[in-house]
This record gives sequence, structure tokens and C-alpha cells, in this order.
Amino acid sequence: MTAVWKKELRQYRTSIIGAVFLASYGGLIGYYFVVGNLLAMNGDITALFQSVYSTLIVLIPILTMRLFAEERKMGTDQLLFTSPVNIGRIILGKFLAALEMFCLGSLPIVLDAAVLAFYGCFRPLETAGCFVGLFLAGSGLLGMGMFASSLTENQVVAAIVSYLMMILLWLLDYLKYYVQGEWAAKLLGYLSFQTHFRELSSGIFSFSAVMYFSSLTALMLGMTYLVLESRRWR
Repeated sequence: MTAVWKKELRQYRTSIIGAVFLASYGGLIGYYFVVGNLLAMNGDITALFQSVYSTLIVLIPILTMRLFAEERKMGTDQLLFTSPVNIGRIILGKFLAALEMFCLGSLPIVLDAAVLAFYGCFRPLETAGCFVGLFLAGSGLLGMGMFASSLTENQVVAAIVSYLMMILLWLLDYLKYYVQGEWAAKLLGYLSFQTHFRELSSGIFSFSAVMYFSSLTALMLGMTYLVLESRRWR
């Protein structure tokens, strides 16, 4: 697992994908903070995190699209399948490398929070909830991106599939108003990415929200394992 993690990190550092992700992510975080907080004189950090999420829906598919699609296209996935390393460890190594890149790209938000705290706009619970929500949401999105990448050898297709999956989970919060039956509305509300992210970003440490994001990440990684394991025995 460690070897896979180091290999993926090295590829991120030396490829255009890693540079584009970090530059785009950091630049958009700075833009949202300056326009939405400093120029608007708004000390509410939750607005920044909501804007950052909309950025992640676009950027994370770019970060994850090559993880397995490129291996399959180049034929190097056969080396992974025949290696003594368990498929689960390979998936975990790639996931941790992508998660580290995501966390590295999110560091500018720490500086933004420090600037707001300097001006007396620091709410500890709300800020902590935002960071926890961002980490958990990012993990879930990375899991979806990895799953999409395992389905195809085309990186563009992988990015589009993961993007559509992320959009669908976000829009479930709006669809609950158009369904018949209270139970159906509650189900869509619980499955909505937006509902749980809003809870954490409001400073509400909801156990159900933590379980939702953790379960989503585990589910996506598990489905990725099943896809790769089925291909291994073909």
C-alpha cells in the first residue's frame, strides 16, 4: 500500500493534473474569499465552504479520473492484478494519495479562517464543523471519482460519470419537495449530500452526517474493489 501511495503522489507532483488541481483549487478559494468575505465584509465562513463545494464537484473528477482509467488504457492494470499486493491495498494507496492532494489544496482555507479570526469573526464550532464537513465530503467525492475511474479506460468519460454522480447527490435535497409521500421525502433528504454538509458547516456535529459521509466513502471504495476484482478474474 505504501509503495502505491508513494507512486501516485510522485505522479501527481510530476504531472500536469496535480499542478492544475492545486493551482485551480487554490486560486478559486482565494477568489471566493476575497469576493464573498473581504469585499462583501462578510464574516460568515460557511458561505466560503459552500462555494468551495461547488468547486470540488468540478475539480475532484479531474483529480481522480486517471487513477484506474489510465492504468487500464496503458495495460499496466495487469501488473496490479498479478502483483502480490491485495487489490484492497492498491485501492487504499491510490485513495490516500488523492486525499493527501485534496488536503494540500485545501490549506489556503486555514489561512482564510485565520484572517477572519484576526478581524473577530471566528466561531470555533462553526469553523470546526466546516473543516470536518469538507474533509468528509471530499473523501466521499474522491471515492465516487475512483469508482468512476475503475469503470472505463477513458479518463474524460470517468470525469463525466463522477461529475454526474456528484451532481445527483447534491440535487436530491431539491427533489424531496417534488415527491409524493413523507417517507420518500425523508429518504431523499437523508441521501442528500447537501443536507449533511449543511449540518456540519453550521457547527452541528451530527452523528448521522458523519456516518453518511463515512458510509459513502466506504461504499464507493467497496464498489471499486468489486469492479477491479471482477476484471481480475476475466
